[in-house]
Amino acid sequence: MVKLSKRLQAVADLTQPWRRIADIGSDHAHLPLYLREQNKIDFAVCGEVIPGPYEIAAAHVKNSAYSADLVVRLADGLQAIQQDDQVECAVIAGMGGMLITQILERGHQELSWLKGLVLQPNQNVDVVRKWLAEHNWQITAENLVFDEGHYYQMMAAQPSKTPTTYTDLQLLMGPAMLQMSAVPADFTHYWQFKLTQKQAILQQLQNASEPPADKISQMAKEVDLIEEGLNATNRSTNH
Repeated sequence: MVKLSKRLQAVADLTQPWRRIADIGSDHAHLPLYLREQNKIDFAVCGEVIPGPYEIAAAHVKNSAYSADLVVRLADGLQAIQQDDQVECAVIAGMGGMLITQILERGHQELSWLKGLVLQPNQNVDVVRKWLAEHNWQITAENLVFDEGHYYQMMAAQPSKTPTTYTDLQLLMGPAMLQMSAVPADFTHYWQFKLTQKQAILQQLQNASEPPADKISQMAKEVDLIEEGLNATNRSTNH
């Protein structure tokens, strides 16, 4: 039986209701194997661009009970998906936000076949949200979890016929997170930690012998945004 980390479990939960997925950068194929084992999907493409992880994923799938339903391909990004696969949702998790947007940029044709995306950037989450908005993808669900000493943000998105515009606060903290009736405790803990961190940096900048005005202005803006977001979600925190 496949057991997922808290991070990958949160990613897996966002793949619903899609039954045919592609896991890009599949590593050991844990995510598609888990989803198939739990009968949450019917079919998956496991894409890997590096031969070593590709071979590991292929071996895991071959030795599983689901080798007929999971296809492992050595390919760059979304090029692992073929139109005949009828994939509904692509998962790109555990990479930097800049790399995720580059993969999306290079997969224009494959994106046109999809009904959903599940993305989990390790950094530059705001960059990913901005890319989605600018390319007519609307964020429909989000989560933030603490796992093995790190905080992770993840999101699901679907194509939108109209362009989406997010505010600076939504880009930073997540439009779906800010609309939740009860945000997860991990969300509050993470942003309280970031607020304390940025307030300390702001203090250091202000106390410098030659205070850098531009950096102070930027840091003060970030502090204000986090405070605004925490105030907006504080009344609905689910401890």
